[in-house]
Amino acid sequence: MKLYYLFILVGCLLACNDEDSLTPTETPEFGYSVPQGNHDYDDRIVDWNKRCNTFILYKFNLKELYWQVNAWEESKPEPEGSTSSFPYTNGLLGAVADEEYVGEQLDLIETLFLNFYPDTTLRRCLPLKLLLCGELNWRSVEGNVSLRNVYSGYDYLAFNWGNGNVLSMTNSQKNTFKYEVNNVFLTRLLDNDKIVESADFYEGMNYEDKVTNTNMYERGFIKSGTKQEDDVEIYIQAILQTPYEELIAEPANNDYSNKGILHPKKDVNGFIRNKYDILVNTFKENYGIDLQAIGNAVLK
Repeated sequence: MKLYYLFILVGCLLACNDEDSLTPTETPEFGYSVPQGNHDYDDRIVDWNKRCNTFILYKFNLKELYWQVNAWEESKPEPEGSTSSFPYTNGLLGAVADEEYVGEQLDLIETLFLNFYPDTTLRRCLPLKLLLCGELNWRSVEGNVSLRNVYSGYDYLAFNWGNGNVLSMTNSQKNTFKYEVNNVFLTRLLDNDKIVESADFYEGMNYEDKVTNTNMYERGFIKSGTKQEDDVEIYIQAILQTPYEELIAEPANNDYSNKGILHPKKDVNGFIRNKYDILVNTFKENYGIDLQAIGNAVLK
């Protein structure tokens, strides 16, 4: 019996040392590689991968979109016999991009998102995957369907417009796309501590008393109901969707939009300008991100 086990051991050792039987894999262990085809735009996708270490994918299993750590985010009809009062589950409705339109979709993403950031920041902050979708919608439990320009998942950002509609996008639709994509990305970075705001931003602010339309500007706030945990994001949102010339323009009376938040008529004590400067300078100096340049890039 001992001799039998000895033969088995020798056989295993010989097999393990058979170098001719070992071949290196050409695919990364986590299963993603580019290029996925031989289109003109594939060279650009490979370039982004080399520069920023992210995989821009137009071929993927939809489970990549729907899977989250604690949930499956696909909207489905409730099964027969369900006790739910609604016909559907909340969730996404997605489809992979049509390869015929990926080039135009990539143009959109580069121009209105990626090109605003230095490679060093993108390499550190982009998720593993950028999923190019031909459909990206959210369906409510009632069955109402709304378009999503972008969706942030566990290890990905998913983008819409990988279909024929990208050819007829209006400037208004592109401006909305720009705002939503950059806002989702920056919110993701703040939530994951990839970007840390300056403590100076909060200095002198009173978050205990209720912020209202009648007292917000004089106290350094730009939205009623502001809490400390959302103050930075509210400022970022205002900057991303508003050109500088509009921020400094004289506002009308009883105007509670972003127009004129840096004008003395609203910013009576200079608190808003101070917080604006701290935020813009922190992002520019520490991360190479020009928030106002994104806000100024408005298509007309």
